[in-house]
Amino acid sequence: MRFATNRTAAAQACFIDISMAFGSRAPLVTSPRVRPPIQMAFPATALVAFGVYASVMYWYAVPGAGYMPAGPVDVPAWIGELSLALPVTATVLYLSMCAFGPKLMAKREAFDPKGFMLVYNGYQTVFNVVTVAIFIAELNRVGVKAWGGRLSWSNPESFWICNAIWLHYNNKYLELLDTVFMVLRKKNAQLSFLHIYHHCLLIWAWWMVCFVIKNNDCIDAYFGACMNAGIHVIMYSYYLMAALKIPCPWKKYITQAQMAQFVIVFAHACYVIVDGHCPKILPYSQMFVMANMLVLFGQFYVKSYAKKKASADGGKKKR
Repeated sequence: MRFATNRTAAAQACFIDISMAFGSRAPLVTSPRVRPPIQMAFPATALVAFGVYASVMYWYAVPGAGYMPAGPVDVPAWIGELSLALPVTATVLYLSMCAFGPKLMAKREAFDPKGFMLVYNGYQTVFNVVTVAIFIAELNRVGVKAWGGRLSWSNPESFWICNAIWLHYNNKYLELLDTVFMVLRKKNAQLSFLHIYHHCLLIWAWWMVCFVIKNNDCIDAYFGACMNAGIHVIMYSYYLMAALKIPCPWKKYITQAQMAQFVIVFAHACYVIVDGHCPKILPYSQMFVMANMLVLFGQFYVKSYAKKKASADGGKKKR
C-alpha cells in the first residue's frame, strides 16, 4: 500500500513540474494525503497483557492457586476491609481522563488499538460467561432459591457465590478500558453523559454491595451481578463479532435487553424489600441504580429510534 501511495505522489509531483514547465495555468487539485491511524499493539501483545491479568485474578481468587490455601474459606475475612481509596482514586483518574484526554488527543493522530480491543472483548465475553456459570452452578449445588434464598456467608459453601460477586465488582475497573479506547481512537462523540455516569455509578454501586455483605448475610446480592454479567455476554460477544466482521443476529436487541435487565432487577429489589432478609440499603440502592439506568437508556433508545426513523423517512422522500 505504501509503495502504491508513493508512486501516486511521485506521479502527481511529476505532472505539476511538467505543467509548470509548459506554462500551464490550470490549477491541479490534489487530495491531501490521509495518514492511517497509529497501530497501537499487535494481538500477541494484548494476549500477553490480558493473560497476565487473568493469571493474577486466578492466583488471588481461587483457593489453592496461590494467595489462598486449598480448603474451606472464611468468606468475610477473604473480602477483607474495603477501603474507599480504590474507588475514589479510580473515579478521579477516570473523570480526569474524560475531561483532558480528548484535549490531549486533539492535535495527535488517532490510535488504532484493534489488537487490544479484540482481545479485551474476547476476555470480557469469556469472563462474564464464567461468572454467570458460577452463579447458576453454585446456587444449584447448595440448593439456594434464585430469589429469597438463605445462606450465611459464615458457611464456607457460600464462598464461590460471594467470590463471583467480588469478581464482578473488580471487573468494573477493567471495564473503564471501554472509555480509554474511545479517547485513544478520538471517538469523542461517544463520551456521552450516559456512558461516563454509567461507569462511575456502577463502580460505586458494587463497592457498596461488597462493603455491606462483608458483615451482613444477603445471598440475593448475587442476582444483579448475574443479570449484568449475562447482558455483558451479549454486548461483548457482539463487539467481538463486529471486530471479526461476523454478522451478529442479536445486534438490534441489545438496548432492549439492557432495559429488560433494569426492569427485572428493579422487580427483584422490590421482592427483597418485602422478603426482609437483607439490609435495606442493598435493595434500595439497587432500585436507585436501575431507575437511573432505565431513564437514561430509555432516552438513548428513543433518540436513536427517532433518528433512524427520520433517516428512513428522508430516504423514502428522495425516492
